[in-house]
Amino acid sequence: MLIESRRGERVGMRYLQQGVGLIEVLIAVLVLSVGILGVAALQITGKQALSDASQRSVATGLARDIAERMRSNPSELESYETTLGGGTITEPSTCRNSNCTTAQLAARDLFEWEQLLDGADETVVIGGVTTNTGGLVNPRACITHTLGKITVAIAWRGTTDQLNPTTSTCGESVTLYDTDNVRRRLLVINTYIATLS
Repeated sequence: MLIESRRGERVGMRYLQQGVGLIEVLIAVLVLSVGILGVAALQITGKQALSDASQRSVATGLARDIAERMRSNPSELESYETTLGGGTITEPSTCRNSNCTTAQLAARDLFEWEQLLDGADETVVIGGVTTNTGGLVNPRACITHTLGKITVAIAWRGTTDQLNPTTSTCGESVTLYDTDNVRRRLLVINTYIATLS
């Protein structure tokens, strides 16, 4: 089949389609590239969400742990009222091989719990420097007690920017969570523990 070109020449159909295949391939490569970039962005977002969910799960377990420690030592609830994180407590005497007072038990509970919070049980040595790899990222914990009502607030550093939570001010005064605390994550658990008279 012959067709007349713009210049008045007679040209076969196959000559008019030269280069069209190359353009189709380039468009297909462009569409594929955009799709691959979308999948990569989805993967990154998924990993960030997984990291935040994992940290929240650890924080929930830690909050429950200290609440149970306090529940087992109700006469010393005031001794548990503190702010922790970053190795703020020095190691007290151990209560494992000897009898302790309730105050000594509370001090030991807080030390062990802060070690869990900071991830001191899981470490790695890189270049001669020991780094905690367990626990939460840049944690701060605040424990308050008012007439048996216990509030455990745990703050840690998230992976993405979000609005600063307003449920508690725990960890806001430290500069660990970027400007305006946009990376601060927060878990607050309230419970009631009856005090012994």
